[in-house]
Amino acid sequence: MDYTCRYSAEERPNLFYPIRQPNTGEEIWPKRTRVWAMSREVHETKEHEGRIWWGAKGTNSVPALKNFFSEINQGMMPMSLWKHTLAGHNQDAMKEMMALFGDDVFSTPKPEQLIQTVLHVATQPGDLALDSFAGSGTTGAVAHKMGRRWIMVELGEHCHTHIIPRLQKVIDGEDKGGISEAVNWQGGGGFRYYKLAPSLLRQDAYGQWVINKEYNAEMLAQALCKLEGFTYAPSDSHYWMHGNSTERDYIYVTTANLNHEQLQQLSDEVGAERSLLVLCTAFRGRGEYPNLTVKKIPKQVLSRCEWGHDDYSLQIENLPKAPAKPGQRGLFDQGDTK
Repeated sequence: MDYTCRYSAEERPNLFYPIRQPNTGEEIWPKRTRVWAMSREVHETKEHEGRIWWGAKGTNSVPALKNFFSEINQGMMPMSLWKHTLAGHNQDAMKEMMALFGDDVFSTPKPEQLIQTVLHVATQPGDLALDSFAGSGTTGAVAHKMGRRWIMVELGEHCHTHIIPRLQKVIDGEDKGGISEAVNWQGGGGFRYYKLAPSLLRQDAYGQWVINKEYNAEMLAQALCKLEGFTYAPSDSHYWMHGNSTERDYIYVTTANLNHEQLQQLSDEVGAERSLLVLCTAFRGRGEYPNLTVKKIPKQVLSRCEWGHDDYSLQIENLPKAPAKPGQRGLFDQGDTK
């Protein structure tokens, strides 16, 4: 390790001092424009520990600091220049892509050896690697083979054309290229794939940030199920079953104002063997409903989920799911299942 640093003697006078060469007895001073990297006291400690190296023959005019593998992450020090013998090159990356996808080659792939070098320097097995611009999925593939956890995020259709097929081959042990042989990769593990919802906010014609109109009552029900600890599972036969926490405990979400008659009807339909959490905009009741718990939707949620509709109506459980739109961002996460 370099024993000097880029400071002048005027900037760091405490780092400008002589060091005695133990084999020649010569007193060595650093340059006035590039002083020692450590103070005299630290140098003497390192010398006492046997950490100062004067070259193979012990006659170098400038010392170096020894670093032991046990102190370096994965036994590797980061360097300023990475040659292709260490980090691979573009031709390697193109060959890896052709082996995986044939002629459907991703335009700017990175060689697996490059990502392996990065992860060797910066991580240990079990650490989490994040790639916010996943491209063809090289980071996830290499991290998986090296025993790291990983998260990748990507915008574009190659989430499906490149990343998912590539990771499936890694898990199935069908990916024999890249670093597979070097790390003796045989397959295993799994991942989860998530498609993120559209942005909650958008700008209107006046440049003001408003709630995205793509959000609807079904999404409101999903959000409130999550907030209340219920599993979102709308029923095809009962309009008031939007989710459940147990086999007999359900949740119902509506933006309507519920009166006594409506609550009584709900109570009768739910029956004595079941219970129902009702979340609504407002309610008026005249009696007890032993199988109902009625709550107002929190203002913090409702104020972000109203978009000028007159009414969502009570029966919102069968709204069609919005089709996937091109350009939605996909998020991958290493997990136990495909």
